[in-house]
Amino acid sequence: MPDHHPHPAATRIDVREPEAVRYWTEMLGVTEDVLNEAVDHAGSGEEEVRKYIGSNS
Repeated sequence: MPDHHPHPAATRIDVREPEAVRYWTEMLGVTEDVLNEAVDHAGSGEEEVRKYIGSNS
């Protein structure tokens, strides 16, 4: 059976939604603290968050 994840419709990361936080921390391989920091600094766009995490790891 395929592994289903509730991927948000948009490529925006909403750190106020627990399901989105779980999804993105798993997908990006980061902690919730790192995800929150990335969104605070780079905005909520997936691409920007990925770039921020990559440049700060």
